[in-house]
Amino acid sequence: MNRKLGLFLFAGAVVASIAASGCVRRARPVNRETNLNTGGEAQGTAAVSTDPRQALEQVEVYLGGLGYNRTQAAMHNPNLPVNAVIGYAIDPRPNTCYTIVAIAAGSSDLNLVVSDAQGQTVAYNVEPDARPWATVCPATMGRHVARLQMVSGGGEYYYAVYQGTPATQPNLQAFYTGAAAGGGRQAAQLDPATSGRLEQLDQALGAEGVQRVAEPHGEQFANPDDSMTQLNLQGGSCYAFGSLGGPGIRDSDVFLVDGQGNELARDVTPNVDALVRFCPDQTGPYQLRMRLYAGAGPVFTVGYLQQPQGATAQGTEPQQPPPPVGNVMATTSTAGVGLDENFRLLDSDMRARGYLPHGDHSRGELGEGQSRDFSVQLEGGKCYAILGVGDNSVRNLDLVLKDSSGATIDQDVEVDARPVVRVCPEQSGAYTMTVGMNAGSGNFYYAPYRWPRGTRGPFGLSGLIYVRLGEVTSLLATQSYEPDLEAAPGQGNIRREGGSAWHNIELEGGQCYAILTVGGDGFNNVDLTLSQGNNQIARDTTRSAFPSVRHCPTENGRYRIEVSAAGGSGQYFYQVFRRSGS
Repeated sequence: MNRKLGLFLFAGAVVASIAASGCVRRARPVNRETNLNTGGEAQGTAAVSTDPRQALEQVEVYLGGLGYNRTQAAMHNPNLPVNAVIGYAIDPRPNTCYTIVAIAAGSSDLNLVVSDAQGQTVAYNVEPDARPWATVCPATMGRHVARLQMVSGGGEYYYAVYQGTPATQPNLQAFYTGAAAGGGRQAAQLDPATSGRLEQLDQALGAEGVQRVAEPHGEQFANPDDSMTQLNLQGGSCYAFGSLGGPGIRDSDVFLVDGQGNELARDVTPNVDALVRFCPDQTGPYQLRMRLYAGAGPVFTVGYLQQPQGATAQGTEPQQPPPPVGNVMATTSTAGVGLDENFRLLDSDMRARGYLPHGDHSRGELGEGQSRDFSVQLEGGKCYAILGVGDNSVRNLDLVLKDSSGATIDQDVEVDARPVVRVCPEQSGAYTMTVGMNAGSGNFYYAPYRWPRGTRGPFGLSGLIYVRLGEVTSLLATQSYEPDLEAAPGQGNIRREGGSAWHNIELEGGQCYAILTVGGDGFNNVDLTLSQGNNQIARDTTRSAFPSVRHCPTENGRYRIEVSAAGGSGQYFYQVFRRSGS
C-alpha cells in the first residue's frame, strides 16, 4: 500500500552522499534542468515507458489533464549512488496542492520522504519501486524538504513538482498500473446506542470547556483493520479525539501520531470506545490512527477542541487560543500503515542518519507474553542501533540487549511498538537481543545497524552522544542546515531525572535556525524549549534523545534554551545550526 501524503515548490537541492565507507559528505549538485516533450497524449497505463524521461513526460500529460502545472523545470540527476541522499527545498503556498514525482531508471528502489519546516515527516513513499510520488495540500507556509534516497540499484532519475487545486487529487498509482482507484470502506450511520454514548462524551468534555469541532465519521471495519485520518492542529491549542465502536465492536484503540508514525498519545484500554488528548507544541499536520482490536462493524471517529478559558486576573480579557488552521479533522480516512511499509520507513530513516545494515533483518511472530532471542556480534569501540517494529495488532514491543554474562547493556521498554536500542559496547563479543511482546500479539521485524563512521570527535565528545549528534547532523544537512560558526556550542550535565538547565544564545534576524540537543548514555528522553523573555517560541517533547526546534527570527535578539531530563539523566550537548540561503 502506498502512503501518498506530501507538498511543495522547488527552491533548490542539497546533497549528502553516504558512501559505502559510511563517510557522509556534502557533494556537488549534479542536478540539471531538462526540457520535457509533452506535446502528445497520455498513452494509457500499459504504455507507460520504462525510460525515466519518457515516463515523466507521460506523467506530465496525465497531471496536466487534471489541471496540475509544473512549477519549475524538471531536474535530471544522471547518477545517484546507492545509499546517497539528496534534499530538494520547497516553499509551498498555503491551501494549494502539490504532487511531487521522482522516476528512477531500471529496477532501482528510490524512496521519497518529505519533512516540514519543523523537520517532521509529513509525506512519504517508501514502496520498493523506482517511481515514488506524493500529493499534499499544506495549510501554512514554511520551507519543506523532499528527500530522495537511493535504496538499491543506483543510477539516474528525474524529479519534478506540480501544482494544482484541492478539488483534484491525482492517482499516479492507478496511472502506472492501470488499476482503478480503490473505493474505500463503506460509510456507516450512527446507531441509537452509539449516538447515546457520543452525547455522554459531549457532555463530559463540555463540562471541561471542550467542544466538538469535527462531526463523527463512521466506516465499516473487519478485524484486524485500522485507518489513518489526517489532522490539522494548531500549536498552543488542546484537542481530544475519540473512537466509538458500533454494534459488533468489542475493542477499539486510538493513537495520535506524527508524520513518521511516532506515537504522541494513545488509548489501548480494552474498551469499545477510546479517547486521546493532545496539546501540540507546533502547528502542522498530524494523524489519528484508529485500530480495531476485537470485533467487526462500524467505528466512528470524532474530534474536540479546548475552548477559551475565563479571565485569569481582574480586568483582563479571556485568553483566546489561536484559531484552528483549516479543517481540524479530515472527513475521509485511508488504510493504516502495514508492517512492511512501517519497517521500510524506519529503515529509510536509519540509513539517512548514516547507519548501514549489520546483517539481514528478520521477521517473526509472537503472542502476548512471549519473547525471542537474537544473537548479534558487536565490536568493542564501535556503535550500533537495533530496531524493532510490530504490526498493527502489537501494543507493546520491547528490546533488551544483554552481554555474555547476562547483564543488561541497554533496553527500550517504552510502551510502544517501535523500540530502538543504541549502544557503543566496550568489549567485542556475542550479545543477545531479546524481543519481548508485552502487550498484543502479531508479526514484527528485527533489524541491526552499524555506525560506520568514527565515534570520537571535537568538543570532547565520544561514544553514544557523539554518534547521536552525527545522526541528526546528517539529517539537517539534507535540509540545508550547517553548524552556525557564530554560535558556540555548549554542554552540561543534569544529575537527576526531572532536572533542567538553561543556556542563552544569540540569533540573527532574517536567518533560519535549528537548535539541537543530544543526550549521552543514560539520557534517552530529552525535552528542549526555546524562549525569548516570557514567550515560549518552540518546544520539542517527542520523547527522544536528540530533540530540535526551528525558528526564523525577524530581528536580532537573545534567546534561552531549556534542556530538561524527561527520562534518565546525564551529559548533554547543544549546538545551533543555520540554514544556508535564508
